Amino acid sequence: MINEIKAIVQNYLNNAKLCNVMTGVVENGGIRISEKIVIPNELIKGNLMDYTSTGVKVRLIRNHGGKEFYIIEIIDKNFLIKGSTVTLSRDGNLYEYKVEDVVK
Repeated sequence: MINEIKAIVQNYLNNAKLCNVMTGVVENGGIRISEKIVIPNELIKGNLMDYTSTGVKVRLIRNHGGKEFYIIEIIDKNFLIKGSTVTLSRDGNLYEYKVEDVVK
């Protein structure tokens, strides 16, 4: 009997999808994850939402139950961070700049 209960619990945990990673596209009212489903902005948590704009692709984690979504990556977007080096071209010359501060 105990082995059957263990098997039932193990099968439930394997199929429960406690969290899920998905991709979507940012829209005005939220993030579209399929043709028919848009996650409203009220369910999206985390500070990366401040760095998105309409049409940007993002990668999300959905928690168990689907009541919260976290943006974990903005796909194909490079960020400048303090201490990094940027190379710019001007009039055929290359210039390197060290980033000392980043302001949103």
